[in-house]
Amino acid sequence: MVWLPAPLVTKTAKALVPAPYAHVWPMILASVIIFLAYRFFVLRIERRPMSELSSPGALRELGYGIAVGLLMQVFLFVALLLLGVYHIDGFAAPGLGMLGVVPFYVGVALLEEMVGRGVIFGISSRAWGTVWGVVISSAFFGLVHAPNVGANPIGVLTCTAFGMLFAAAYMATGRLWICIGIHFAWNFAQSQIFSSLVSGTSDGTGVIHGHLTGPVWLTGGTFGSEGSVVALLLALLGVVAVMTKMMVTGPRAVRTKRSALS
Repeated sequence: MVWLPAPLVTKTAKALVPAPYAHVWPMILASVIIFLAYRFFVLRIERRPMSELSSPGALRELGYGIAVGLLMQVFLFVALLLLGVYHIDGFAAPGLGMLGVVPFYVGVALLEEMVGRGVIFGISSRAWGTVWGVVISSAFFGLVHAPNVGANPIGVLTCTAFGMLFAAAYMATGRLWICIGIHFAWNFAQSQIFSSLVSGTSDGTGVIHGHLTGPVWLTGGTFGSEGSVVALLLALLGVVAVMTKMMVTGPRAVRTKRSALS
């Protein structure tokens, strides 16, 4: 119910609307439908408050997530540059084309966080506990990206590790806004700033015109920089950092949802 509106709307638009407009209003429409479907699921099926998407503090948390996602991409490409596999060919001024893909990456972040963390992590953690919730939702996130063009084992593991990172951030805050911010900024910066493919699906044309050359395990190959072992290590470091913080604050998402259902 929550997942299907995205492919239905976007595939229909791709067949009827010429690029690049197929990335703009169809993804906005899909995002609205996804949100309404998720709202219906939470309020009518789970019968609980939708606290994970409440508006107070949302902009602050979203901004924090965006900053974290951008910094992670900077660290990734600086490391790849120092390792000699990322080469800068030139630069381009930011244009309206960058704004045109924003709805697409916003829609992707909303969809995958609402389904991956809000639905799958929520259900599995309440049924079998937090550990299994993290395992199942992270495995789902990795496998969703496995059919993408150029997918490789490291890339799937990286996406799985990011699933763990998002689950940890969700537990630490009890909300989805930071997860959505990190998810959006990671994808957007990867494509629109550093010109890398995003899970093998983006054109990879950004402000910094660059390319990756070298072994697939280090560059990611046709899957993009997410298939690099450096991205995997970066994601795992993020998991460790958030889990360390959560040891102090506690898993608020699990506690809040269980109390709401009791």
